[in-house]
Amino acid sequence: MTEPAQQPEPVAAAAEASADAVEEKPATLLTRHMRYPNSYAWLLLLSSMDIMLTWVILLFGGAEVNPIAREVINRFELPGMIIYKFALIVFFIIICEVVGTLRDSTGWLLSKFSVMVACVPVVWAMYLLARHNIG
Repeated sequence: MTEPAQQPEPVAAAAEASADAVEEKPATLLTRHMRYPNSYAWLLLLSSMDIMLTWVILLFGGAEVNPIAREVINRFELPGMIIYKFALIVFFIIICEVVGTLRDSTGWLLSKFSVMVACVPVVWAMYLLARHNIG
C-alpha cells in the first residue's frame, strides 16, 4: 500500500499564509455577508404574498388603500407593482444593513420589525378574501 503524498513544507506554509491573508482583508460592501438574512427571507416571502393577494383582491373588485401603490398600479399595473414593492424591499434591506453596521442590536430589531409590519397586509388580505368567499 502506498501512503498519500504530503505537500512539501514550503508549499504548505505558503498555502497557510495565503489563507491568513484572505482572512485579514477588511470586509467591504461587496465582500461581507448580510447581517440578517433570515429576516430578509421572511420579508421577501411576505412581500411576495402581499403582491399576489393584492392582485387577487383587485381582480375581485377591491381597491388598493395605499395612495402611492394605488397610483403605481393605475399607471403600470402588475409589473409596476412588483417593481415598486421590490424596490422598497431593497431600500429597506440597505437601511437595515447600514443601521446594523452602526449598531447591530438596532439593525436586528429593525429587521424583525419590518417582518412584523409586512405581516399586517398579508393577514388583512387573507381576512378580506375569506370574508368575500364566505359571504
